[in-house]
Amino acid sequence: MLFDPHVIMLDEPSNAIDPITRSLLVDYVNQLRADERTLLTVTHDLEYCWNVADRIIILDDEHLVKDMMLAEFDDYEAFTKASTLGRDRTHVDFGLPARGRQA
Repeated sequence: MLFDPHVIMLDEPSNAIDPITRSLLVDYVNQLRADERTLLTVTHDLEYCWNVADRIIILDDEHLVKDMMLAEFDDYEAFTKASTLGRDRTHVDFGLPARGRQA
């Protein structure tokens, strides 16, 4: 990595990569952590967070809604339950008329 930074910012690093590259990414990020680097990551990928993070901060509409340490959770299921905001956030509307949305 150029200039050997102590703080590294990543924006959606696990987005649109294959499983092998994802595994390499997780290994690399964990190596950076072992080297005592600080990583600030923006992601929607809870599984990635579970594999690399110490602390999770969840924002919703620019407001802080949760601030959690991963050590608080015994397993991934408990973590994902605590990480959700209690409402479906997966709906995507592409601006198609109702009949155009039907498959």
